Amino acid sequence: MTKKKFNFEIIKKVAPYILSAAVVLGVVIVGSADKHKPGTIRNFDVFADSDALVSTDQLTEYYIVANLADILNLASTDDMASNYVIANVMHEVGQISDGHIEKKYTPDTSNLSRGGVFEYIVKEGETMQDLAARYGLTTDQIRWSNNLKTTAISAGTKLYLSKQPGIVYVVKSTDTIESIARTYGSNVKEIETLNDLETSGIAAGMRIFIKNGTLPLKERPEYVAPVITYTYSYYGDTSERKNIQSLGYRYGLGGPYAPGQCTQWAWHNRQDLPRNLGNANAWARNAAAQGFPVSRKPAAGDIFQTGSGWYGHVGYVEAVNGDGSIVVTEMNYNYRAYHVIRATIPADKVGRFNYIHRK
Repeated sequence: MTKKKFNFEIIKKVAPYILSAAVVLGVVIVGSADKHKPGTIRNFDVFADSDALVSTDQLTEYYIVANLADILNLASTDDMASNYVIANVMHEVGQISDGHIEKKYTPDTSNLSRGGVFEYIVKEGETMQDLAARYGLTTDQIRWSNNLKTTAISAGTKLYLSKQPGIVYVVKSTDTIESIARTYGSNVKEIETLNDLETSGIAAGMRIFIKNGTLPLKERPEYVAPVITYTYSYYGDTSERKNIQSLGYRYGLGGPYAPGQCTQWAWHNRQDLPRNLGNANAWARNAAAQGFPVSRKPAAGDIFQTGSGWYGHVGYVEAVNGDGSIVVTEMNYNYRAYHVIRATIPADKVGRFNYIHRK
C-alpha cells in the first residue's frame, strides 16, 4: 500500500487562522475566568477603587472581551459588559494613560476631593503654562480652580487640577448640585457622574470637578469692582457759602445712595425720606410726588435742594438764623467725595433752593 505524502502546503495556509483562534480563545478564557475565586477581580469596581491608571491597551482589551463574551454567550457576559462601562467612566474622569501603567494616581482624600480632581505640587522651574499644556487646561481654569489672580506660581505651591478641561470648585454650605450646575455651566447628571456623587451627594468644603465649567465674572479672583467715576458735586457761586468749616471725611455711612456723594449725607440725616429719589436734581420733584411738603421757605431739619450742576445738589439744614440765613451741612460740595462741610448760606441766597420738609 502506498503512503500518502503529507501536504505541508495546507498546513501553511491554515496555520495563521489556527493561531489567531487560539489567541482569541485565550483572551476570552482570561476575561471569562471565575471572578469569585481568590486572586481574581470580580469586576472593574474593585479596580476603579484602586489608585492605578488604566492603559489604553487595557481599555481595548475590555472592549474585545466584552464583545466576544456576548457573541459566545458566556456566563460572564454581564461582568464583562460592566467592566467596559466602568472603564469608559474612568476614561471620562481622566484615570487613563496612553501606554502602560507608569505612575500612580493619588486623589486628594484629605480635602474631600472627588472624581477627576487631584493635588499637584509645583516643581522647580515649572510654569502655569507648562501645567496647562500638560493637562489640556487653560491658565484661567487653573487660576480659577486655585483662587489665583495671576499666572505666577513657585516651586512647592499646592494646586488642585483636573485632567479634563474645566474647573475645580469648592462646595459652599448653601450649594446644591442643581445650583452649581446652573451657575457654573454644567448639568446635574454630569456633575454626579464625574464626581461619584450619585449616592453620597455634596458636602461643604468638598472639591468637585465641573467639566468645561466657568466662573461668573464677579467670582473670578482677578475681578475688580468698577470705581464710581461720576460725582454729585455742586460748587455753585462762592457767594452762596460763608463761614465754610471742614468737618472731615465720613466713610461707612451706608444707605441706598452713592457712597461719598451729597445724596448719601442728606439721606443719612433724613432717613424718613424714600430710598428711590434718584439724582439730587430730582429730589424735590420726586419727594413731592410721594407726599413730602416742598417749598422755598427753610426750616431746621429740612433738606435743601437745587437742580443746578451736573446732577444737582442736596444738603441738610441745621438751623435758621435770625437774619434769615441758614446753617447747612453737606457732603461733596467742592468735588471732594466723602468730605463734609458746615457753612452758612446768606439770607439773600436762601431763596435759590427748594426745601423738603418732614411730613
